[in-house]
Amino acid sequence: GAGIKLLVRAKPTVHPMYGMSLAIDAIDPDYTLGDLEARKREIRARLQREGLFDRNRQLASPWDYNAVLVVAPRDAAGLGDFRAEAERLQRLGICTFIYAHSRFQGEGAAKEVRQTLIEALQEWQVSGGAPDAVVVIRGGGAVNDLAWLNDYELARYVCELGIPVLTGIGHERDSTVLDEVANLRYDTPSKVIAGIEQVIVKRAGQARANFEQIAQAATRLGQTHRRGVEQFDATIRSGVLRHLSLARQRTSSHLAGLRIGAMQSLRDGAEQT
Repeated sequence: GAGIKLLVRAKPTVHPMYGMSLAIDAIDPDYTLGDLEARKREIRARLQREGLFDRNRQLASPWDYNAVLVVAPRDAAGLGDFRAEAERLQRLGICTFIYAHSRFQGEGAAKEVRQTLIEALQEWQVSGGAPDAVVVIRGGGAVNDLAWLNDYELARYVCELGIPVLTGIGHERDSTVLDEVANLRYDTPSKVIAGIEQVIVKRAGQARANFEQIAQAATRLGQTHRRGVEQFDATIRSGVLRHLSLARQRTSSHLAGLRIGAMQSLRDGAEQT
């Protein structure tokens, strides 16, 4: 690819008709990989000096997922694996996934990825709110193909982004600067969507457990209040019966007194007559 340094072994030859030519008979991959690693170290060190390297990693990871922005190459195999499961979650109304596409390799790829992120998030802000996370994924590839993502400006944008970034770039053995600065790093796109689903399932389980606890507490509280009401009702009934009994006794006593008084008055009247 353009811009990659190579260490080669070549043999010059001279042809009477075609002139001089250079035949390459060996390429040293260690030299190329060493150059790529040196560039990663340089970007990493610069971000660390500027106090940016850990900024996105220090953000709280998403507590739950309701809306996610996904940036990936349009026809990437890894994107197909991701979408297969993501579309199931979306059909069930659990989580919304918005996709934005960009080149991930070749001259200017990192700049395009960064611009795609900026424009997608600006559109999201227009509609209100922000995604719970930004996912950056692509399938596996050669080390040189993934090396295009080792870009300072792109890494800095991810570091300064106030939204957790999840990466799933390449295979388990692959690593880019984006993986190092991301809030959560997964080995593959499939593992990214699996991680998202695990969080959703965990929160759903917690919500169910909380609902059951609330329902049980409400049942216990209702039973306690019912017993209290029953006891209060029994107390009132007992008090009413006691008061009625006392009133009945007093009424009977009063009537007896009236009867005796009336009979006495009649006797007195008869004697006077």
